[in-house]
Amino acid sequence: MPVYSRKSYTFKYSLFGIAFGFCFPVFSLLFDTLFLKDLPFSAESFVSIHHLNPLHFIIDSAPIFLGIAFGFAGRNLDEVTEVRQDVETYNEELLQQNQIVTQYSHELQAQSDKIKDQRVQVEKLFSDIQASVRTAERLQLALLPDLSNLQAAFDEVFIFYKAKDIISGDFYWFRSVTLENKEYKIIIAADCTGHGVPGAIMTIVGYFLLERIIEKEKIVMPNEILEALNEGITEAFTSSSSSDRSIKVREGMDASILVVNESDKKLYYAGANRPLYYRSPMDETIQVIKGSRAALGGERRKKEKIFTLNTLEYQKGSHFYLFSDGYPDQFGGKNDKKFGSKRFRQLLNENPSESMSQIHKEIKSAFETWKYQTSQTDDVVVVGIKIK
Repeated sequence: MPVYSRKSYTFKYSLFGIAFGFCFPVFSLLFDTLFLKDLPFSAESFVSIHHLNPLHFIIDSAPIFLGIAFGFAGRNLDEVTEVRQDVETYNEELLQQNQIVTQYSHELQAQSDKIKDQRVQVEKLFSDIQASVRTAERLQLALLPDLSNLQAAFDEVFIFYKAKDIISGDFYWFRSVTLENKEYKIIIAADCTGHGVPGAIMTIVGYFLLERIIEKEKIVMPNEILEALNEGITEAFTSSSSSDRSIKVREGMDASILVVNESDKKLYYAGANRPLYYRSPMDETIQVIKGSRAALGGERRKKEKIFTLNTLEYQKGSHFYLFSDGYPDQFGGKNDKKFGSKRFRQLLNENPSESMSQIHKEIKSAFETWKYQTSQTDDVVVVGIKIK
């Protein structure tokens, strides 16, 4: 605000002070005229009166002093007014900012409430999924063979079974089948494509196909079981009644099958992408029988899949190991590398005279030590048996 603006208090108060100051000499002059009548009204008389009474000088200068005094008062009032206006402007800005902040606060609260609701929904959904997965885990475990049946069938046995995501894409299967008065003990370790829910669905398909193939159709030779299992998986996912013929299911499984025939003192083995590790009492190191390079299921191929049958002599006290690729493929160690098949064989070779229960402990300990803080790479199943 300009100091001498006609609307300013400085200008108004200065004019008022000067105007009020002029009243003093006017009243003084009237007083002199009324009470000092013997003096003529002239310039000489006016000067004479001022000499006789110096107070007249102060009275005559009143307009100047009062104008200055009132001017300072007006200036101070202008400064106060300006400050007050600044404060009012600042208060208005604060009020606007407060309204904006309040609006944002309401919006944030609304977003927060929405996020809380979504979190509750997600937590409930997660809880429901976890409950479903846990139920699926119990159902899957219920399908697996009872360990006591395996222990009754073989001299010693262990199972190292560890799912990556609660439910597993790996499974093991055992049945003792009598055919033509001969008993066939059939032990299978299978590795389905993927893990978690997709892998678990495949294990159920594989489990019931094996029930049909072995229990009902009485197929006991491992290579023939693999052929029937391959055909069954392929047919299961290429049904002609499918509503969408464009869907292609490439999922399948790898498997190793060992059949023990105590009557003929023979052992039979066939594998789909999986080897058999074994050691007889006469062997110093683990022996390896490679499986056929063909997976079970997947898309149909023009080339027929052939699964080779391997026959072994029956020797009491022999150790056999069937396993998925989850154990050798586990990452870990100092350089975060795969455990590897070579290291796995070395582990099995360390103490050949140990019991199966002790070997189980060492296999489990070695896996956890190697993995350490690394996440589990895949589902794991290792089946170890010692024949009577």
